[in-house]
Amino acid sequence: MKDLTRGRPIKLIILFALPILLGNLFQQLYSLSDIIIIGKNLGNDSIAAVGATAPLVSLFFSVINGLVTGFAIVVAENFGSGDRAEMRRTIARMLTFSAIATGIIILGVVIFIDPLLHALNTSENIFSEARSYLFVVALGLVVTLLYNFEAGILRAVGDSVVPLVILVISTFLNIGLDLLLVAGLHMGVVGAALATVAAQAVSAAVCLVYLLKRRPFLVIGRKDLVFTRSTSLKLLGAGLGMALMYSIVDIGSVILQNGINGFGDDIVTAHTAARKIFSLTVMPFSSVCAALVTYVSQNRGAGKFNRIRRGIRDGLAVMFCWAALAVVVIFTAGGFLLGLIIDGTDTLQGAAILQTALLYMKWNVPFYFCLTILLGLRSSLQGLGKSLVPIICSVIELVWKIITVAVMIPLIGGKEHNGTAGGTISEIGGYFGVVISEPIIWTTCAVMIGIIAILTLRKLPHEDAPDNSTKEKIATGE
Repeated sequence: MKDLTRGRPIKLIILFALPILLGNLFQQLYSLSDIIIIGKNLGNDSIAAVGATAPLVSLFFSVINGLVTGFAIVVAENFGSGDRAEMRRTIARMLTFSAIATGIIILGVVIFIDPLLHALNTSENIFSEARSYLFVVALGLVVTLLYNFEAGILRAVGDSVVPLVILVISTFLNIGLDLLLVAGLHMGVVGAALATVAAQAVSAAVCLVYLLKRRPFLVIGRKDLVFTRSTSLKLLGAGLGMALMYSIVDIGSVILQNGINGFGDDIVTAHTAARKIFSLTVMPFSSVCAALVTYVSQNRGAGKFNRIRRGIRDGLAVMFCWAALAVVVIFTAGGFLLGLIIDGTDTLQGAAILQTALLYMKWNVPFYFCLTILLGLRSSLQGLGKSLVPIICSVIELVWKIITVAVMIPLIGGKEHNGTAGGTISEIGGYFGVVISEPIIWTTCAVMIGIIAILTLRKLPHEDAPDNSTKEKIATGE
């Protein structure tokens, strides 16, 4: 447990963000291992079956993670103020509302699973496998919620290490169960789904034991089930706002992918490879942003507004440094990194695919500085309880991605969306509309959120509240 209301902000933010970054890397390791095991033992159709459900599964996880992350902002604020009783009441409300939302999702999948898969244009030859996989994963959302709920609470009180340790255990358990159920017992994609659910169930159980034994002040009882209109609306505003923001991003990505699919396999392959590298290079951003949300929330609860300003400045400085490093890496070693993913780069076709992916990265990475402003200030505003602005930015992003598919691609590539793999703008044609799509929206939203953040920070009190000794109040129960 770490009190983020004391100590050097930059040190606290970095130390809090590092375990989250390592956790993200392990999640990527699991995702990659899962696909490899399925591909080697079940074949391409099974990979396609799992891939066909990916947009829905990602959307479900985003809703749950968004709810929990948003709710945890209020928990962190309670922790910062030293109000243990209200913190436990917040946790009780958090669990209740999250459980209701998850129950609705599970019920919706069970009832509408076939229409959902048809809406994703799932082909008949993989429909049965996709259906089985989605059904098991959907039922397993119960344990997905429990683990994310417990990990969210721990991060809210400044503990990002224990969720990392549990995630590492879960990752290796997941891989082991994949090998046992898929390769050993030949249970197909259902085995892969069961492995995921089982690993998450173990994670939730271990996390619960840790909470009971080491963090009893976070454990709720019946007396904590107190609901008032004002506190419930505040909590729902934070949780639903974050869930909506996450969901909008997912929906926009699905829409943009539909436009990309029209360019053929080579450009789709190039885009997929570039996005893999993109996902790795933005991990430090998301980790620092998660740290900023908790840091700002705790200090807001403690009334330490000058520390909030310093923490935001330091967090942005860390992200700017990473953006500069990412630019250097991509422009000097981008081709090598992409070559690790793209097969057959010694052929004309493979070389063209690599050049397309590299062109995408070289146009996007320099705008990481705008992305730093957007993500860093968006997270800071969320920590300050200003959830509306991040939602508006997400809606703008969704609208822009629709415009990209409907207007930008045809405008640049013509009615046929012309474009082939290559290393120049003229060769990739309409795909260049996709390449420049995110830099445009990052810059636009960064300017907007930058202005709003400056105005918001100026309105904060210029004097800190008296030190309420968070740790002492938590320990004594005052």
